[in-house]
Amino acid sequence: MVGVWTGTLSAQQTFMTNRLRLSVPLFAVFVLSACIDVPDVAEPEDIPDAGQPPSDAGSLPDAGGTPDSGAVDTVSPTLKSSAPLGGATQVPTNTGLVLTFSETMSTGSVQVSVEPAASFINPVWSLQNTMLTLEASSALRQNTAYTVTVDGQDLAGNPLSGGRSFSFTTTGPAPDTAAPTVLTTTPSNEALGVERNTLIEVLFSEPMNRASVEAAFVVLAPAGLNQGTIAWNAASTVMTYTLSTTLAHGTTVQWQLSTGAKDVAGNALTETVARNFRAVRQGTMTFDFDPLTTGDLSGPTPWRQTSTFNTASVGDWFGNAQTRLFLGFRLSGLPENLITIQQARLKWWTAGQAGEPFKNLGQLLLEPVDYGEMIPVSFENDPTLVPIFYTQPLGPAITIPEAGIGKPGIIDVTTMVATDWAHRELRNKRSQYRLRFTVETNFNDTTDAIYSEAETHPQLAALEVIYEYP
Repeated sequence: MVGVWTGTLSAQQTFMTNRLRLSVPLFAVFVLSACIDVPDVAEPEDIPDAGQPPSDAGSLPDAGGTPDSGAVDTVSPTLKSSAPLGGATQVPTNTGLVLTFSETMSTGSVQVSVEPAASFINPVWSLQNTMLTLEASSALRQNTAYTVTVDGQDLAGNPLSGGRSFSFTTTGPAPDTAAPTVLTTTPSNEALGVERNTLIEVLFSEPMNRASVEAAFVVLAPAGLNQGTIAWNAASTVMTYTLSTTLAHGTTVQWQLSTGAKDVAGNALTETVARNFRAVRQGTMTFDFDPLTTGDLSGPTPWRQTSTFNTASVGDWFGNAQTRLFLGFRLSGLPENLITIQQARLKWWTAGQAGEPFKNLGQLLLEPVDYGEMIPVSFENDPTLVPIFYTQPLGPAITIPEAGIGKPGIIDVTTMVATDWAHRELRNKRSQYRLRFTVETNFNDTTDAIYSEAETHPQLAALEVIYEYP
C-alpha cells in the first residue's frame, strides 16, 4: 500500500413525484497502492428534505430505476474514458490518472491496479461519483509501458464491463538498444616488441557493465596470467588489466573478451573480441675490436709504430712517452629495429703492469670518443694523429679500479653504447673508447704502465651488447 486519502462523497436522488428529497453525505477512507480499493459506503439514514414532511415512500429506488415502477438497474457500468488515453506515448513521468465511468459508481468497490507497480495517491471523486482522479506520489519510470486495470461496481452492484484496461508509455530518452563495440585495444592486435610489463587496455564505445566485462575477459595464453588486477576509468569506458607478473622475453599473449560483456543498458557485444601480442625479444651480440681503429698512440707529439694490435700499453712508457690506448668496435651487426640497449660491457684483457702506475699516475680513465675510420701508422710530427690523440671525450669518463688489472676487465658502458647507437648515422655505427691515466707522465724516466699482449690473452678486447628487439 502506498498512500492514504480521505474524501467526501454526496449523492442525491430526486423522484419524479417530487415528494421527497434526500441529501446523503458520504465519507470514505481507503489505502491506495498498485491496487486501489474503494471501501463500501455506509447506508445513510432517511433524512427529510428541508421544509418537507417525512416521507413514507420507503427506500430509494435503484439507480436507473423509476419511482413506483419497481424497475431494477441491471446495466453494467463501463469505463468511458481515461487520462492518459490508452495507447498514449511520451506521457510525462509525473502524470496522474483520471478515470471516467458511464454511471455513478460504488466508490468502495473500485479497484485500480498498475503494472509495473506505481504509487498513486489522493483519490478524488467528482461528477456524482462518475470521475475518479489520482495523483502520482513519485515520478514514473522513463520509457516504460504501464498497464492500468480497473474493477468496480455501480450502486446496484453491477460489475464493470467492457474494456477495463488501458496502457500508456512514459517519455524519456530513446532506449539504448545499440550493441557496444570495442574501439581500440592496447597493445594493438598482433603487436610486436611490447614492453614486458605492459598493461592491457580496452576502450569501449559506451559505458559498460563492469561486472559483466570482467567476467567475460580472460587471458588464454600463456597459463597463469589470469591473476592480474582490473581497473576502470570513471566513465566505465576503459578497462585496464595489469598482468600479475612481468612477461618473459618473446612471450606471446593471447586474450579474449566474450559476448558476455554488456553495456549498462544490457546490450551485449555481438561477437567475441580476440587479441594477441608478443613481448619484446632479447638478443646478445659480442663484437671483436676493429683493427683499423684499435691500438695505442704515444705523445705528446703522437706516433704509432705498428697497425697490429697484439701488444699495447697505457701510461708512462720508455722515455716519458705518454701512451694512450684506443679501442674501436663496429656495431653493424645490431638490428636496425632494436628497441633498446639493455646492457653493454667492454671486456679488456690485460697481461700485467710495469712500475706503479696507479700510485704515480693517478686514476685510469675510460672515455667515450669518436676519432673516425682508422688510426694510421705514422711516426712523430704526423698532423693526422693529433686530432685523434687529443680528441675531446663525448661524455663523462669511467674510472677503472686497479683490482681488475691482470684479469678480464669488464666495464659497463651501456650508456655510451646506447648513445653511439642513437647517433649511429653520424658515427657510422661505431663505438670508440680511449684509455689514459689522469697524469700521463711524471717525467722520472721510469716506466709506469699497464700492458696487454696477445700471447697472454689472444682476444685482447671485445664489446658485448645485450639488446631488445621486436
